[in-house]
Amino acid sequence: MPQSESSAPISKSASPAAAHRRAARRYGRLRARTERASATIAVARFFSFIVGLLCTGAALWDGALIWAGIGAVGWAVFVAAVWMHRTPYFIAPRLRMLEVIHTEAAARLSGEWDALADDGQRYLDGEPLRGELQLFGRGSIYQLVNRAALPAGRDRVASLIAMPGIDPADLPARQVAAAELAPLIRLRHRLEAEGRLVHVDDDTLSRFLDWAEADADRGWMRPWLAATTVLVVAGWVQMILTFSFDLTTLWWQTFALNGLVFALTTKRLQENYLHLLGEQHRPFVALRRMFAQVEAHPFDAPLLTGLQAELGEKGRRPSERMANLETVVDALAVRQSELLYGVVNLALGWELWQGWRLEGWRGRNGDRLRSDLAALSDLEALASMGAMRHDHPDWAFATVHTNDTRSPLTATQIGHPLFDPSTRVRNDFSLTQAGQLVLITGSNMSGKSSFLRTLGINAVLAQAGSPVCATALDLRACRLATSIQVTDDPGQGFSRFYAEVRRIAQILRSVAAAELDTDLPPQLYLVDEILSGTNSRERHLASRTIVGRLVDAQRCFGLVTTHDLDLARLSQERPEEVPMYHFSDHFDGDALHFDYCLKSGMATTTNALHVLRLEGIEVEAADWDA
Repeated sequence: MPQSESSAPISKSASPAAAHRRAARRYGRLRARTERASATIAVARFFSFIVGLLCTGAALWDGALIWAGIGAVGWAVFVAAVWMHRTPYFIAPRLRMLEVIHTEAAARLSGEWDALADDGQRYLDGEPLRGELQLFGRGSIYQLVNRAALPAGRDRVASLIAMPGIDPADLPARQVAAAELAPLIRLRHRLEAEGRLVHVDDDTLSRFLDWAEADADRGWMRPWLAATTVLVVAGWVQMILTFSFDLTTLWWQTFALNGLVFALTTKRLQENYLHLLGEQHRPFVALRRMFAQVEAHPFDAPLLTGLQAELGEKGRRPSERMANLETVVDALAVRQSELLYGVVNLALGWELWQGWRLEGWRGRNGDRLRSDLAALSDLEALASMGAMRHDHPDWAFATVHTNDTRSPLTATQIGHPLFDPSTRVRNDFSLTQAGQLVLITGSNMSGKSSFLRTLGINAVLAQAGSPVCATALDLRACRLATSIQVTDDPGQGFSRFYAEVRRIAQILRSVAAAELDTDLPPQLYLVDEILSGTNSRERHLASRTIVGRLVDAQRCFGLVTTHDLDLARLSQERPEEVPMYHFSDHFDGDALHFDYCLKSGMATTTNALHVLRLEGIEVEAADWDA
């Protein structure tokens, strides 16, 4: 079967995929043992609690020392079981998540895209290039690259893939950082697991950030806090005097007044913290644990050490600040037990005190949270690039330059990142000078469209700071413009031809803008089957005009595929500016065979009649000539 224009499934026998499957099975076995141990400890905890409770009751009932002894043993076992249960209770979900992470990594390398929940479809955003280059959607580069757990981290990965990518001056530092993260499997996976365990969604995180950045409002609390403090202290003093010294006091009236303070303040207080409880409480739990992973690891790459320094440059580390917030919110979570909630507020003025602490935390730390999160999200993106480096050891980091006098693109053994590595065909290719346009001819299914995507996708990966599917790639920093397999748009009332013309017009405008403004990066344009939706005469005239305008550009460069062999004359007229390459096929009488190897010169074979014949449609040569 030929490599089609869409991505072929990646081989399941690939070594990195097999390694991930082995790791997934290992974590699955560990998880099963841990869950069994957790269940055993839970049973021991339950029965020891029952034994301790019953034997203590029996000892109090008849005073027998034996019941007291058995009860003491029961309580001792119960306390030990509670203490022992903490470890498997904490570890089991993390082992389960590590099992999932390795399973997904194997699926990624095997092309089992349905096993990955996030396909990045939301990032297509009406941009045709993102679909034509398979950047987002099912079976896309986003699914291949992304390992981020937080919404902001996924957005960061998507922004790098969506172009314009990273400033070329910053790329070497990011490549060094990604290379350092590549072998740090435990750190990368723990970072991902902690973020995914609490299922932080975009809306929850946005609300949390908006709350944190709002102005702290402590002023209205001061008189109420003073009042509840006086009432609580007075109430307890009076109660001690009443019950210890049999003095008559107004202790219950004092606590009743404190209840009135609670009733007058609770609604306003709850508006400030209810959204942090329960399921909404989770964002800062994930952030605390993820920050702790990053803060504790010793890095060497300047970019990674800089991120660490940025996280701790204003005093306490983010993990400590998140831990303080978690402590306050856990204290406010007493509200979820109505009886206890009422008691602690009447007896201690609990809600007002914790609300005061919460506002204090927001005033000290709220305006730093978004920048901390941005640093963490960037590290998630770097970890994704590091995972690409680890899972594709035969891929290389590209050299991206900004010199218009150098070769704009030189690739050694470049291949399509989404194709099966066991059958993927790699080619050497270069554009020797800026302004060059390469014409590619070839028969149907020979690999022309796939080669355009190969160059476009790898150009995107290179400028995102990811390894590329090549042994070497030297690239001029550029923007991409594509017209690949354009279809009609019934919603807009556009025919295929008109939709294609619109896309080519956009390319011409982008090229013209880059030619006029040298501050803009040049365009790498990729045009597939130029103007295939109209008749041959008009296609020939229009194609020569469009290709001529592209060739006249001095900074931009690209490739155009065509079945119009008349365009070969343009290559003969301007051989340095319009070199020609082709893909070929071979028909043995029963089947078509493709080698997908890029060759110099014009295609010498066609296969339309062979394809028709394979499907039972016989076309006589005389009919064809007529």
